[in-house]
Amino acid sequence: MQDKQIHTIRELVEPLLASLGLSLWGIEMQAAPRGTLLRIYVESEHGVTIDQCKTVSKHLSLIFDVEDPLPGSAYTLEVSSPGLERPFFTIEQLRPYLGQKIALKCREPVRGSKKWRGRLSTIEGKSFSLQTEKESIPFHWDQCSRIHLVYEGPVPAGKSKN
Repeated sequence: MQDKQIHTIRELVEPLLASLGLSLWGIEMQAAPRGTLLRIYVESEHGVTIDQCKTVSKHLSLIFDVEDPLPGSAYTLEVSSPGLERPFFTIEQLRPYLGQKIALKCREPVRGSKKWRGRLSTIEGKSFSLQTEKESIPFHWDQCSRIHLVYEGPVPAGKSKN
C-alpha cells in the first residue's frame, strides 16, 4: 500500500518541482504520533534554500488538499533538502559516492549485525560492498532498510562527531 501511495505522491510532486527548477531526491513516510510524517526531499545542482522548501511546501499543501494522496489519513508534510548525511532511495543515487563513508541498517542481521558503517567500495547492479576497518562486506540493495551518507567534514568547536 505504501509503495502505491509513494508512487501517487511522486506523480504529484515531480511536475511542481520541475517548474521550480528542483528535482525529487526521495519520499519518506513514517508513522508519527498524529498520523503520518510525509517527508519530501528536494534537490538542485545549486543546493536548496529554506525559502525554496517553504515554497514547495506551500504549493504541495494546496495540491494535496485537492488530490488527497493519503485518503482518510492525517499527515504532517515536511519538505527538506537531503542534507549532508543524505538518505539514499535508489542504488543509482549511491554511484557518485563511491569511496565515501556510508551507514546502513539491514532488515535482517548480516554477519551478526543489522547496522554497518564503512566506505562504499563497489557497486554492481543491485549489489554493493562496504569496506570496514576489518573487511569488505557485500550487500544487496534489498537487504537494507536505510542507507545514508556519513558526513566527514570539519566539526564545529565544542561539538562531538557521532
